[in-house]
Amino acid sequence: MLIKNKIILGFVLLSSVLMVMFSVYIYVIYENDREKSFYDRLKQKIDYTTEIYDKHDTLSEKVITSIPEQSEYVFDHNKKKIFFINPTNDFDFDNNFFHNLDAKEEYRFHYKTAVDQHEKDGLAIAFFNKGIKKYAIITAYNRNGYEMLYSLKSILIFGNIILVFLIAISGYLLSYVALKPLNKLVHEIEAINPNSLNIKLSERKNNDEAAIVASSFNGLLAKINALVENQRSFISYASHELRTPLAAISGILETSIKYDKDVAGMKNSSEQASKELEKAITLTNELLQLSKIESVDSQIKLMPVNLLELIIDIIDNYKNRNQQQEFDLFISDGYAIESNNITILGNEDLLKTALSNIIDNAIKYSDGKKIFLRIEMNTSEEIKVNVIDKGIGIESVDLNVIYNPMTRGTNTGKKEGYGLGLTLTKKIIDIHKGRIEIKSKPEQGTEVSVFLLTHNP
Repeated sequence: MLIKNKIILGFVLLSSVLMVMFSVYIYVIYENDREKSFYDRLKQKIDYTTEIYDKHDTLSEKVITSIPEQSEYVFDHNKKKIFFINPTNDFDFDNNFFHNLDAKEEYRFHYKTAVDQHEKDGLAIAFFNKGIKKYAIITAYNRNGYEMLYSLKSILIFGNIILVFLIAISGYLLSYVALKPLNKLVHEIEAINPNSLNIKLSERKNNDEAAIVASSFNGLLAKINALVENQRSFISYASHELRTPLAAISGILETSIKYDKDVAGMKNSSEQASKELEKAITLTNELLQLSKIESVDSQIKLMPVNLLELIIDIIDNYKNRNQQQEFDLFISDGYAIESNNITILGNEDLLKTALSNIIDNAIKYSDGKKIFLRIEMNTSEEIKVNVIDKGIGIESVDLNVIYNPMTRGTNTGKKEGYGLGLTLTKKIIDIHKGRIEIKSKPEQGTEVSVFLLTHNP
């Protein structure tokens, strides 16, 4: 159901319930007032009756009778009827009736007759005439009161029906006016060309919900546009980087087929083709790994990992490949004291990839200079790992985009790489609820700080 229809329906239902409750309240109040007023009238009549009877021992029909179907009765102390005016004989004054009257000395009652649509009302009192207890009873039919009650009921029913109709129309108009800005937004959104996201919804002057939605949607469009442009750039760059080694392989093989006449020449060509093929495979693997992490990051299983052991393992791997590479590992006192008990909750393989990428960059861009690693407790719940090199550094203009896929520093020159290492590293650190910071000065070196949360089982 549309929100507009829900607003109209809710508005009508709520207003109807309130009107019905108010109408019932008015009806009940009037009914109570009608009954009280009629009994007050009967009380005046019966008081007047006892006064006249007390003086004259008789009643005058012309003086007393003035209410529709009014009947007057006087009973002696033995409950015998001694006087009456306009008796209708539609009520049985039995012993139970007089028992109730004796208990209260003023007894209100009502009863249903065969000829009247509503109940008749009665009032009975006990009085003393010449020292003898007697009973005066009056009954009557409140025709005028019931007619006015019926008129009020009709007015309330038809009035509510008309008001509900008017409320429905008012609700429709109100919802139309209130949702008009949102309808305008919907039309603007429907008019968006899916092939071009470089657009925005018109700004609203009023600071209402429509303006908030428009602003949020414009922000979303900007993010989507940036993402699409980033993907386009990524695909273009990846295609170019893959095309380069593939074209080189193709050229080497064609040249080898045409010109290599001996085993040595063919071997040399094969080695060159193999190197280019390895580049293509490396790039493809990095792209696949990045895609995998982006798609299943919420499904990665996290386990307690000893960070110190992991870093030492990474250093050993690089030392095995290049004995000349020097590392300076420093462990702060705060970390060293608790190192046996400190772990982080993470995926060991992914963390190894992330830290290896950082160390690999430090080695690559510092031309074999010593790499400094520092492990310390940044806070009681956070470990800080610093990787510091004295290499070529990163230009300041590149620091803002260094995490973008397929983005490399402008001063990297002919150093091999595809601009995926830091992108992959940041996504892995994000998965572990950590953060990464880079400080660098051209020709002075780079400091990469990784912050990871400790695991307290």
